[in-house]
Amino acid sequence: MRIARYEDIDAYLEIEFDAFYNKLGPLFGNRRDDAYKIMKGEMIDNLDTGRYLNAIEDDRLLGIIELITIENTKTFRKNFPLYLKHLGLIGAIRSFFLTFLDLPDIDANTLYISALAVGKDARRRGIGAAMLSYAEYIASSRGKSKLTLWVANENKTAYMLYRKMGFYQLIFRSSWIAEKYFGYRDWVFMCKDL
Repeated sequence: MRIARYEDIDAYLEIEFDAFYNKLGPLFGNRRDDAYKIMKGEMIDNLDTGRYLNAIEDDRLLGIIELITIENTKTFRKNFPLYLKHLGLIGAIRSFFLTFLDLPDIDANTLYISALAVGKDARRRGIGAAMLSYAEYIASSRGKSKLTLWVANENKTAYMLYRKMGFYQLIFRSSWIAEKYFGYRDWVFMCKDL
């Protein structure tokens, strides 16, 4: 595992888009190229937060994980002019607002896993479990007492991995707003105590 670097951004976003574009697309009016440019710009602006990590093997990016703490949330920068440039005024306001709905409630004891994905050709090799173990290591080394995440109820593969790794369900939420804008109606908030 290593913290994402500038030269990793395109490969990182390729994996993220493959795994999550069905969720991300509606946020950006289903404008894939514009969504990519916005996310890349924000990632560049926020590389110094240390929240983006890569699973690497032989200099090849196999998986991604985004870890959010209260500390790196305070330094994360949103870039409204970037949204405006690519989506126009109404699209930018809508998208910018919706990205704030996705923000978790984090306290000083929590490490929140915002995204975890493994590249298509690297799946079923234990990389997801290894990244979760690394997240647990990071959390413990920073004095955090729990890991949390949201997962779409329909994503049974991810849900089962989280259960296997010791996460348990805290909240089940069904929302027409989430379905309209993120593509999934039912979501599960999970936690692992450290």
